[in-house]
Amino acid sequence: MRLLKMFLFVLIGLFAVITIIGLLIPSSVKVSRGVIVNTDSSNVYKELSDVKNWNQWLPWITADSGAIVQTSAVTNAPGAYFKWKGVKLNSAGTFTIQSIKPDEILVLHEIKDMNTSEGGFRIRSISSNTTEVLWYMEYKLKWYPWERFFGIFIDKIIGSAFEQGLEQFRSYTEQKYGSSTAALTREN
Repeated sequence: MRLLKMFLFVLIGLFAVITIIGLLIPSSVKVSRGVIVNTDSSNVYKELSDVKNWNQWLPWITADSGAIVQTSAVTNAPGAYFKWKGVKLNSAGTFTIQSIKPDEILVLHEIKDMNTSEGGFRIRSISSNTTEVLWYMEYKLKWYPWERFFGIFIDKIIGSAFEQGLEQFRSYTEQKYGSSTAALTREN
């Protein structure tokens, strides 16, 4: 009986320590990745502001060629959504456009087994044929200690998906609209 009491005391103490440490971890994680696209910012804006184009570069779709994709009837206005369910991969989610501005598209990210998060895309013209795209998300964590500890790894998990998606977006957009790099190569 005494051994059982000691075990419970240690278990409760361990839980209390983990909870206190978890509460010291920030309650949100900001994830962002950027890419330079060699095309005009209006082309980048056109591709990002219309969810019907997202199946060309979203990493959860390109990695699962059998994914079932559904988009809203109106695809380029606030309320437009892109929904998917993986077939080969165990992924699913919905991205909903919250607002559209010439330099920023706000998106609500709902990814399977994760909390709903706000974020979006920032578009910045660097020159006439060079545009910077930033994909960002703020992931809010609940107070649970295990979720706070999970938050430490969110940047690595989501960040790598963002990097892959942005690289695919860059390739897709430059191929569709031509890039200044490709134009220079053709001229030489």
